[in-house]
This record gives sequence, C-alpha cells and structure tokens, in this order.
Amino acid sequence: MATMRDVAELAGVSTATVSHVINGSKKLSPETTERVLHAISQVNYTPNTVAKSLRMGQTHTIGVLVEDIRGLPVAGIVSGISETLSKAGYKTIFHDLHLLEKLYNQYEQIGTYRQRINEGVTLLKSSNVDGIIYVAMHDRHLDYLLDPTDTPLVYAYSHGTENDTFVTYSNRDSAAEMIRYLLRKGHERIAVIAGHPHSYPTAQRLLGIQMAMQQAQLALPAEYIRYGDWEYESGRKETLAILQLNPQPTAIFAMNDLMAAGCMDALHKEGLHIPQDIAVSGFDNREIASYLQPPLTTIALPTPEIGTKAALLIMDLINNPKLHPRREIIRCSIIERASI
Repeated sequence: MATMRDVAELAGVSTATVSHVINGSKKLSPETTERVLHAISQVNYTPNTVAKSLRMGQTHTIGVLVEDIRGLPVAGIVSGISETLSKAGYKTIFHDLHLLEKLYNQYEQIGTYRQRINEGVTLLKSSNVDGIIYVAMHDRHLDYLLDPTDTPLVYAYSHGTENDTFVTYSNRDSAAEMIRYLLRKGHERIAVIAGHPHSYPTAQRLLGIQMAMQQAQLALPAEYIRYGDWEYESGRKETLAILQLNPQPTAIFAMNDLMAAGCMDALHKEGLHIPQDIAVSGFDNREIASYLQPPLTTIALPTPEIGTKAALLIMDLINNPKLHPRREIIRCSIIERASI
C-alpha cells in the first residue's frame, strides 16, 4: 500500500507539502499542487481518513435525513448538499424516512411520525456523523419535532425554533412578487387557488398576496379565494367555480403547478384561451410547467441553493460549536413563460 512518503519522493517534495495538498491547509503554487496530485494518482495513494478522524475528533461525515427522496424539492436540495460537502472533503450518509405516501398531501401531520424521525436521527448518530441535515419535502414549522441532541443539526426547506439553524425560502415574499408581476401585466382582478386552508405555505402565500394587493390599493374579495388540496383535480374544480364569478377575474394564481395544470385544463374545456381570455400562474416550477400549453409562468424554488447553504451551515456549526442559531431565507425567482 502506497504511503505519503512514496508520494513525496515521486513528486520531489516533503511529506508536509503532500499533507497540505490533501487537506487544503496551505496555499501552494499550481505547479506543486499538480505535481503532488499526479504523484498521488501514479502510486494510487489513498489518505488514511480513519487516522485523520481520530486525530481531529471528527469523521468528516454528515448524516442527511430526508422525509422522502421522491418529494418535490428533495432531490434538488440533496444535490446541492452533496456537491458542496464533497468539495469540502466530507462524506455523506443518507437515510430516507419514506413518508411520501404516509403524509400524501397532509404535510402538517408530520408530528404523527415523530418517533420514526427520531429513530432516523439515532441511526445516523450511531454512524458517528459530525452533523445532521434534515431535509423536508414541504416547507412548514418543525418546532420540537426532533429530540434535543448534542449533534449539530440544520433544517433544510423548513423552519425550526428560535434555537435551531435552518435554511428555506419565503412563501410570503414569493407570492407577493407574483402578484406584483401580474399587476405589472395589467391584471387587477386576480383569483387565487390556494392549498389546504390549514397549511403553513397556504397561509403565508395568502398573506403575501393580500399584502401586495393592499399595497396596490386593490381589493381581494373573499369569493376570489378558492381552497384546493395541492392536487390537479382540485385545480380543475375550483377553476369552474371561479368562472361563475361576476365580474370574472382576468388572472388566476394557483399556489402550485399541479393545481395550475388542472386550472388550465378546465379553461381549455370551457373554450377559453390562455392568456388572451384569462392568464394563469403557478408555483414550484415543476417539470410539467414547461410542457403545458401554453407553457406556465411560475415561481422557481431555489432548491440547489438551499442544499448548498445547508451544507455550509452544518460545516460552520461543526467547526464553531458556539455559533448562535442562524436563519437563512433564500429568494425565489419568477420563470416567465406564455401563460400570462
């Protein structure tokens, strides 16, 4: 088995220089770094990460606990986490809680699975991880969901308590920005197809919608707000109810792309043209959004950026245990297509 000394002799440098290249602990010339990396490749040297971990009291391994890898935002978040940790020399251990079918679209019922979630944390801790990132599949408050732990923890795509570190996006500000976009396009009568009435994102997005309308000195009549259940069929059903309104709105803002797709189907079947007769916007930027006819204007979630930030935060907590809890809110963006 090749040793660090073998690498140093082949590269014509000291073992200390080889160590600096491997650990990134000192800035070296590009030529020296390239020579060492080439020598590592030539002798097939593998650093003894176990011995390094014992010396540093760290395993350089992060546990990633996901509610369900199939959940809409999870894959993008995990991609951001993995790429960032890998570049920093960390390994990852994943544990999937498989909660998609169990929760379906009743995401606020996450507390029902508190024991299952904490068993997942225990499993990751038994692997001697340096920290844990909890990746949710729906933005909501997760106050006191996890048992107290001395392992550094970051919530991604959700909120914790004031003592927790988390990174997510702003439902309120994102929805307000879409309303302002519709207003700039000349729409003042805007109907809303909301999600579950007791859902955290529904409440926050509705707050942003009302805030933007009030700032424009426009009303949002109660009958212009229809509650769906995040699914396609509810978007279709609530659109038919909206079309009975007098005066009829000139735009419909659906709180996710699935309901927006149902909305567009209902409009087509009623013989209406989008956006000439009525405009439609969504939220999430699912893959389906670009394939609808016309392609859907929607809000893109910053999932890779959330993952990247979560990875940076967990490394900060590991290296600086006395850091105060941090709360990072990442901005969403509007994807302009032909439905408005």
